[in-house]
Amino acid sequence: MIKKFVDLSACAFLLGAIACSKTSETTGITEEGNPIAGVSSSSFVPESSSSDGSARYKFDLWNGSTGAARVNVGNNAGYWYSVDDVEEGGSSSIKFPVPLENESDKIDSLVSYCGGMCGTVELGEGSSAPSAGVGIALAEKDSTIDISDWDGLCISYESELSMKGILGYKDGEADASAENMPSVNFDKTAKGAASSRCAQWADFKQNSANVNSGSSIFKKATSLIFKFYGNPKESGYFNIKGVSSYKHGIVESETCLWNGTSKDPSDFVKATANGIGGGFWYAYNDNDLGGASVLVWEAGSPEEYMSSSEWVSDVVSAKGGFSATAFLDKGSANQAFAGVGIKIVGYDDETSDYYPMASNIEDWDGICVTYMSERDMHVILVSDSVSEKGTVLEKAITPTEKCLTWKDMATEGLEKSARAIKFELNADSSAQVRFNIIAIGKYLPDGACVIDESRVAQF
Repeated sequence: MIKKFVDLSACAFLLGAIACSKTSETTGITEEGNPIAGVSSSSFVPESSSSDGSARYKFDLWNGSTGAARVNVGNNAGYWYSVDDVEEGGSSSIKFPVPLENESDKIDSLVSYCGGMCGTVELGEGSSAPSAGVGIALAEKDSTIDISDWDGLCISYESELSMKGILGYKDGEADASAENMPSVNFDKTAKGAASSRCAQWADFKQNSANVNSGSSIFKKATSLIFKFYGNPKESGYFNIKGVSSYKHGIVESETCLWNGTSKDPSDFVKATANGIGGGFWYAYNDNDLGGASVLVWEAGSPEEYMSSSEWVSDVVSAKGGFSATAFLDKGSANQAFAGVGIKIVGYDDETSDYYPMASNIEDWDGICVTYMSERDMHVILVSDSVSEKGTVLEKAITPTEKCLTWKDMATEGLEKSARAIKFELNADSSAQVRFNIIAIGKYLPDGACVIDESRVAQF
C-alpha cells in the first residue's frame, strides 16, 4: 500500500478524486488508490510533546509530533496521499526523506522522522501552473463528510514555496471540478521556522468566481489538499506539522509564556501554571542619561489610556506583537538606546497586588523569542541595576524565532535572581528602526511558540 503512496505522484489525479488507477471508474478512497490503506489504525493523539516530554501544542485533528499518520476526522478515512500536475501535462513531484516502499509502517516512519508530513517539492515543466502537494482523505469511498462546524482550518507548517489549502467536495453525485474547489492561500515561511495560520471557511474562495464558497460546500467535503506552487525547476521543502479546526485553534502549553498573535493578548507574561508568576510589559529609553530616543506606537502613547492593559492590548492587536518604531538619538548620552521589557513580579496573597520581585527562572533553561527588527537588537537578562547579560538578536524582517540557553547568553547565574528581560535597540548615531516582539517562551531547542502570521503586520 505504501507503494501506492509513492505511485500517486505519477498517476492521474483529479482534485477531490483519490482513486489512483487511470483506468478505474471509481472515485473517492479505494483499496487500489488509498495511499495508506495498510497503515494500522493508530490511536489519535492530538496533543504534541516536546523532546523533554512536556506538552507543547494541542491540535484536535492531527499532530505530526505524535508519529501517528492518520488524521482524526471521525471516520475510517483520514489518510495522507500525494498529488501532482501530471494530468495537466506537468512533471512535478515530491521527494520524501524516508524511503516509501511496500511496508505500511513506512508512513508512520516518515511522520516520526519529520515530526509532521514533510518532503521536498520539485516543480517540473509542462504545466502552466506547476504544482505538487499532499492531501488528507476526509471521507470514505462514495461518501462525504460535514465539516461545516469546524468553522475553518488552522495549520502549523513550514514551506519554502507558496501553498494553497484546497477543499475537495461533491457537486451533486460527482466530484467538483478543480476550478470550482474553494481554496485559501498560505504564504511561504521563513526558512527553518514553523508558522501557524488560521482561515475561516469564508476565507476559502472558488477560483472560477472568486466569491464566498457558501456553507453548503463544507457539508459535503471529500478531501483537504495542501498544494505548493512556483516556477518550473523551482524546488522547496515543506513540513505540515499539525492540523486543527478553526473552532479549536492551536493551543499552546506553558512553554509559550506570551503570544502576541493570540486572540486575546494580555499585558501579563504568564510564567506559571496558576497564572500568578510572571511579569508585565514596559517600555524604556535613554532620556534619564541625557539621550533623546523615543518609541512611537501606532496605538498612541500609554499616557493617553486609562489603564496599561488597555494600551498593551491595542498595541499588540494593531501589529500582532509588542511593536513600535524606535527613533534613536543619543543627545548628550554616550549611546542611544530604547526598548521594551518584561518586569518580573511577585504576588501578594493578602492584597492581591503584584510587586517587582527578583525570581529564580533557572528552570526555563533559557528563552525563545519570536521577533522582527530592521537592525540587530539585544535580548538582555537583568538581575539588578548593574548586573545584566545578553546577546544579539540578528536583524530579521520576517517573523523569526530564536531560542537561546542561559549558557548562550552567558548569564553567569543571573537567571537565579532575574528582575527583568529586555529587548533593546542601540546606536552611536541617529537611527529609525521598526521592531516587533511577537512571542516569548521558555527554552526548547525546536521552539516554544507557534504564531499566527496572518495577525502580524509586515514591515
